[in-house]
Amino acid sequence: MKVQKLFRKMPQDPKSLEPFPDWQELSPTFEKHPLEECTLLVATIQDEDFDKLLHIFQSREEAMGAFLSVAMEHGWEEVPQTYCIYHAQETNGKLIAGLRLNGQTSTYEQTTVEQMVQTMARVHRVVVYSSEVLTYIKDIYPEIDQKAYVIAREIAKKLGKAPELEELAKIYGMPIESLEEKLNLIERLLENPLRTPYGEVNLPPFSYPLAGCE
Repeated sequence: MKVQKLFRKMPQDPKSLEPFPDWQELSPTFEKHPLEECTLLVATIQDEDFDKLLHIFQSREEAMGAFLSVAMEHGWEEVPQTYCIYHAQETNGKLIAGLRLNGQTSTYEQTTVEQMVQTMARVHRVVVYSSEVLTYIKDIYPEIDQKAYVIAREIAKKLGKAPELEELAKIYGMPIESLEEKLNLIERLLENPLRTPYGEVNLPPFSYPLAGCE
């Protein structure tokens, strides 16, 4: 298991950080990755370490789940390994949503959007271009804000503003008539450097923590 957290000021001894002092059976190793304003701290814990907690928990998986829950309470998150790309639009008054996962595209309507949300719940990150599309599913999936990587938001952090998806489509010479074509463009935007009307920009990978520095 790998968990991560951003720090503005890195502590001298990472093992002193919560929740590790209360989980002395675990032997985490730490990696520090300096960023522009923060340091990314990644803690790696071998899965076998959790077997040392079987006198408390019924299985390794239960111990790992308990640790992760406590770690999240202290601002850590599991390092994302999987992601999907999501976009949605209203057509003739009906919601049409699209999901790209492992190179495969699936489309959903209002009646099947819960099935889409179940797929989203199985991945670590949901990549979208604009936060507007998240409003369609917040009622049935309120956790989406905690796992959504919003490309326009990341562009605005770097450049002060973000273009419309249509503007980027012109720059990249990609059609976006269909929902699948929009997903194609959003997937392309994950590649650095990202070209915008205001110049090129390098965005952090989707796997970086969404929360700010502490």
